[in-house]
Amino acid sequence: MIQDVAAMISLRDLADEYFHNAGYNDYELTTVFHQWMGGFPEDEAKAFSVISWGGAVAALAKATKVIVKTPHEAMGIPTKEANREGLKATGQIVNMLADQIMPDTLKMRDEIEVIGREVRQVMNKVLTLGKGDIALGAVRAFEAGVIDVPFAPSIHNRGKLMPIRDNLGAIRVFQPGNVPLDKGVLDFHNEQVATRASEEGRKPCFQMVVDDIYAISKGRLVGRPRGKR
Repeated sequence: MIQDVAAMISLRDLADEYFHNAGYNDYELTTVFHQWMGGFPEDEAKAFSVISWGGAVAALAKATKVIVKTPHEAMGIPTKEANREGLKATGQIVNMLADQIMPDTLKMRDEIEVIGREVRQVMNKVLTLGKGDIALGAVRAFEAGVIDVPFAPSIHNRGKLMPIRDNLGAIRVFQPGNVPLDKGVLDFHNEQVATRASEEGRKPCFQMVVDDIYAISKGRLVGRPRGKR
């Protein structure tokens, strides 16, 4: 949760920074939080736990909008009733946490700093590709894989960037693809992944990525080997 909230805070601050630098001051910045987009538990009670967790993160991150999932995610196209239930569950947790504030800890500050470095490195390349034009740079960045979205179905997305969870469940970079991250950032990610791999008694590998994909549908956050907690 700390990393998710840190990402929202960091990206909100960075968006303001880039808008101001581009000469835009008369704008309204909104943020969107997507609840878990991967595999869901088939059991509806367990699915509501995943939905509520996403609602809690959105509330603590002070997101403007939440993309809500349903208890039918594991079974196919949700019914209108299932959509309503997902909205009600999310609304309840968001309202309960409306007055709560995520503590500003050293861990939070560290995550914000790392995310800020990553975003600036990508955005600098985007601006270079677009010769100062962000819109043109974004198009060229997707073509080059500079902007890359893991597991996205779009044919315009390279799909070379591979995410992986660290030992505490935070998302780290396993394979950067063509995303322009410097050695310091990649070393940080590698160290976090290595700590998890050591804890699990295996080397960092693609199987860990696969295990993470299925973890939440099996009731876990980190896809650990059987017998590892």
